[in-house]
Amino acid sequence: MAQLMDGKTIDYTYSGGLRFVVAFRNGLASYRAVGDTGGVSNRNDDIPYQSRQIRPGLIHTVWHEENIGDLVSLVIDLDARKIYSAALLGYPADDRMLHFEDGVIAEIKET
Repeated sequence: MAQLMDGKTIDYTYSGGLRFVVAFRNGLASYRAVGDTGGVSNRNDDIPYQSRQIRPGLIHTVWHEENIGDLVSLVIDLDARKIYSAALLGYPADDRMLHFEDGVIAEIKET
């Protein structure tokens, strides 16, 4: 099922310094975390995602990576080139983490 972000790739950096590149295609999200030297430190592909338009240019996306226990929610402001994340990472493990951070989108590619 087609979603609102399909055909877009966003490259963004969180305020804490982590950089991600996320591609959306055919209702699936793929991401890679990019390290300081440009190498990929973490990636996952073909994750079903859902999206909702809050207003034109402001999209809410969510996906669940059942294999690693991550539930990710991103609010993507395409016009202001900002991103807002709320995620529960690594549940149900004891060392799970709540991620709540904003970031700046450096690039938006359309394919």
